Amino acid sequence: MSLRTRLILSYALIIVLCLSIAAASLLVLFQNYRDKLAMARLTDMALPISVQVRALARGQVSLNEIWERVQEQSDATGTAIFVLDREGDVVKQASPKGKYWEAPKLTSKVLAQSKQRPARGTYITSKGETFIYAAFSLTGLFKPLNPNSPETLVLAMPRQNALGFLLAYARPFLWAGLIALVVSVVIAFVLARSVYVPVRRISEAADRIAQGNYDQEVPIKGDKEVKGLALSFNQMARQVKQSQQTLRDFVANVSHELRSPLTSIKGFAQAITDGTTKDKQSQIKAASIIEDESKRMMRLVDDLLELSKLESGQITMARETVDIKELLEHCRDIFAMRSEEKGVKLTLEMQPLSAASGDIDRLEQVFNNLIDNALKHTPRGGKVSITAHQPATSLTEVTVSDTGPGIPPEELRHVFERFYRVNNSGTKTGTGLGLAIAKEIAKAHGGNIAVFSKLNDGTRFVVTLPASPTVPPPSRN
Repeated sequence: MSLRTRLILSYALIIVLCLSIAAASLLVLFQNYRDKLAMARLTDMALPISVQVRALARGQVSLNEIWERVQEQSDATGTAIFVLDREGDVVKQASPKGKYWEAPKLTSKVLAQSKQRPARGTYITSKGETFIYAAFSLTGLFKPLNPNSPETLVLAMPRQNALGFLLAYARPFLWAGLIALVVSVVIAFVLARSVYVPVRRISEAADRIAQGNYDQEVPIKGDKEVKGLALSFNQMARQVKQSQQTLRDFVANVSHELRSPLTSIKGFAQAITDGTTKDKQSQIKAASIIEDESKRMMRLVDDLLELSKLESGQITMARETVDIKELLEHCRDIFAMRSEEKGVKLTLEMQPLSAASGDIDRLEQVFNNLIDNALKHTPRGGKVSITAHQPATSLTEVTVSDTGPGIPPEELRHVFERFYRVNNSGTKTGTGLGLAIAKEIAKAHGGNIAVFSKLNDGTRFVVTLPASPTVPPPSRN
């Protein structure tokens, strides 16, 4: 069953339930309304009968004459008319068209109440029929010659239930219900369409993505929730497209990076095998190149595995107190000899720093990578500077800057991508994964790395890390 069919059926079921509840409510409401209407009718009918009874009391007409008129009125209106004595017993009775209807058994309390104002209510006969009655006092109209003197006038009629009342008006109610049902179903169809059409568009677009067509986008329109769903789908589609493109680029880059060492290994291995390298010195040179290229491949594979684990969260960072000042001094000492040999000045300037919480070995890897890159791209006579300060009590900022040639603006956004290498020297060094790994390590510590560069004005890498209020640990040996 399709979503559209389920929505329309569910709306139709709700509509039918609502109409049924409305009909049941009408039964209750009309029952009360019918009772009030019947009692008002009995009150109106009692007025002319009271006038005739008063005429009888004054001796103007005889009882037989009055009772003939009362019987005619009973037949015409379908109402039973009773005259009761002071004990509540029937003195005279008129039932419509010769029917015999039981008189109500009024209590003394009701009889007393009728002397003040008309008493109204319902009673049930011995046959289980329900009647509505209205009782009016006749006290004072007749002389109390005997206990059977008329004291109360009672008018009663069968109580018509609400269902019977509704059946009497069944046709207009039926038409109204059918019109309401048709209109409601049309509205339900429109509402269902507003839901299932956007969902169908998203479903079809998802099917096309599953078939490899990633350039998909659905229109953002409809209700708030539908717009939100469409917006989320478009974002997901763009991310899937980007991920697939990244995967294709990654495969292409890995293939490209591996082709060169594999070509060298294959060539020199073949040279050794077919005897091209006849002397021992040539064989040693070929074997050395094969070893170097193998090591290069191993570094590339190791870096790829490490980056993959970092991005997927498989590597858990240690949480220990790290003295950033001591760590930076240690990193400077590692590269001090290399900077002297290259003729590049390496400086370290630090303000008082709070300790950080993290993995000291991984953080050392980040700073070593940045200093190593800075030295690679700084010419002789240049300068590499390491500065550290706290722009806020909860933040530590470390900057590694150089006076190298800088990075072109159009390439600056690619710096942290896999296999990206700034190649100003004309030689390939490294795997091109160091900065990507460094950024993932910084993100795993709750920090980040940003890069700023201008052509012929050097490059700055800024590492931000959350500071810890803990006391720095003892100096490392």
